[in-house]
Amino acid sequence: MIKRVLIVVAVTVVAVAAFTLWQSHGEAGHSHDEAEEHAGAVEMDHIPLTQQQVNTVGLRLGTVTRRRLDAMLRADGVLVLRAQNIGDVTPLMGGVVRRVLVRDGQAVSRGQVVATIENTDVVTLQREYYTACKESEGARQEMARQEQLATAGAGVRKNLQQARRDSRIAHANMVGMARQLSQMGISVARVARGQFTTVFPLRAPIAGTVSQLAASIGSYADMQTPLMRIRNNSAVECDLNVFERDIARVRVGARVVLALTNQPGVTVTGRVYGMNQYFNDGTKAVAVHVRLDAAQGARLFDGMYVSGLIATGSRECDALPTQAIVSADGHHYVFALNGHPRGGRYEFSRHEVTPGVSQGGYTEVRFSRPLRPGQQVVTDNAFYLASLTGEHGEHAH
Repeated sequence: MIKRVLIVVAVTVVAVAAFTLWQSHGEAGHSHDEAEEHAGAVEMDHIPLTQQQVNTVGLRLGTVTRRRLDAMLRADGVLVLRAQNIGDVTPLMGGVVRRVLVRDGQAVSRGQVVATIENTDVVTLQREYYTACKESEGARQEMARQEQLATAGAGVRKNLQQARRDSRIAHANMVGMARQLSQMGISVARVARGQFTTVFPLRAPIAGTVSQLAASIGSYADMQTPLMRIRNNSAVECDLNVFERDIARVRVGARVVLALTNQPGVTVTGRVYGMNQYFNDGTKAVAVHVRLDAAQGARLFDGMYVSGLIATGSRECDALPTQAIVSADGHHYVFALNGHPRGGRYEFSRHEVTPGVSQGGYTEVRFSRPLRPGQQVVTDNAFYLASLTGEHGEHAH
């Protein structure tokens, strides 16, 4: 019995000792992790850097300067093609499509043949023109004969007047029918020689790119349904939606910078040339019309969404190079040098700023807490300092 009690006591003592040792080890490990985490943190007002780090990264320093920058009004909008730069290909006479000479997305020039249509009724029009040519020729010859008789004193004045009238009527009839044939793309010179055709061409009304191609060989083409559409995307413009409270700030001739939502990093410039005198449907916004400058490398299409900045005037403000500003978690920061470096060691502090307008590589900045007069700021490669603070900084745009 005594032996059993001793065994129980011994086991209990060993268990208590083991638990105490485990708890002590866990607390020590936890304290060690906290110490490591605290040691790895960097104070935002005291970010140390060595001369070697500064040289390796290529940090550049500068000061906040006063610059005159354009105040900008933000507005969203869409690229548009005006009616003058969209052309529908529609036959002047119905018929069967015999040839389709283009494809979707193909560039065409004005007057280029894009399809051919066959209709036997067109022969009737050619025959009538041929007859009109012969009648005009006969009327002209009769007028010349009557003029000769009148010159010789053997003619009748009434007959001469009638011959001249008949000649003018016949000529006018022939010219009218010639224009009809020419609009259909049929050669009037060939018809005048008696060479008829049942096929006439369709031509592009403007230069541009083929879109919405609906023609197919053997299908019937009527005068109400376009076979294709030609779009001149080189003449694309922009409509920006400006709300009622900001309309007075927009002036004709104002400079505009557009960012394409589907092409990051691509910007297009332009000028305001007018605006609607009514609100858009269902909104209190007015469409401001922008004529775009030539945009090398940008692919612009009707209906493309854009974000725009409209210049509304200039003002003097504190500014820094745009690459000096880094952004993280919706905030914007710059890094300033804390005094002169000592012994090859630098110390920087992080300062939150509110960016304003940007122009020519400079951006307006407003500091949440002011810098000392003449205090230097990191103007290039500031993202390196942002990485030291644990932020994955990006350059502000």
